[in-house]
Amino acid sequence: MKKTILIMGLFLISFCKTFAQETITNETIVQMKELGFEDSMIIDKINSSNVKFDASISGLTTLKNAGISTDILSLVMQKSKHNTKSKTGIYYLTANDEQKRIQPSVFSSASTNAAAQKLVSGLINAKKKAQLPKTQSNNVLNSGNQEFVFIFNTSDVDNMQSNQGNQAGFLNWWFRTATSPNEFVLVKLTVKERKNLREVITGKSSFLTSTSGIDPKYALPFNIEEIESNKFKVTPDTLEPGEYCFIYQGRVPEGRTNQSVFDFSIQ
Repeated sequence: MKKTILIMGLFLISFCKTFAQETITNETIVQMKELGFEDSMIIDKINSSNVKFDASISGLTTLKNAGISTDILSLVMQKSKHNTKSKTGIYYLTANDEQKRIQPSVFSSASTNAAAQKLVSGLINAKKKAQLPKTQSNNVLNSGNQEFVFIFNTSDVDNMQSNQGNQAGFLNWWFRTATSPNEFVLVKLTVKERKNLREVITGKSSFLTSTSGIDPKYALPFNIEEIESNKFKVTPDTLEPGEYCFIYQGRVPEGRTNQSVFDFSIQ
């Protein structure tokens, strides 16, 4: 009997050391519960570890069905919200099922079809075009995997961190200003092989009028599914191989410019 207890104790110590080097997930909690850990021990482990929780309805339901207590479920929800605050942005899944953030690319230049402006009466519009360097994005997606995750955070805490020089916050102001993927448009980029660039029409001007922003007729449709209050799954209609980007079209905060896009390539 003593020998059995000793072996069990050594096993639990080894188990704890293993988890000390891992990120705690929903599955980790279920494993610890099945091994007989008390709620207080599981809570302590969560509070002292890096965590990556699925706090969606399905994720919490799975935990509840596994016998996880309300106190632990509440902590999972709390920790999940805390973690997503520093991970704002647009993500996609790599070929290895790893979630990767799309870093914004900055327009290298803008051009206007000046010849069109010289035509009579201003009846013909001149197109304003913004350009990105290279003919292919660094973010390459498989044609069979076209789902994205948008994570937003408009909390005062993160805005404060951003103002104090947090570089990630500065670069991702879109996701601290916007609250929904509906404030972005998805467009296909035109590839110019000879010029080694990609471009998109961002406005039109004529003798009489001038407009800016993406023409709605060029915007590609996508479905939005809310995962959490600040987290959304975005699934475009089937995209053919080519170059694409998400462009923010909402309100631009004072002191910011909207000269960047979130570009990707479908292979």
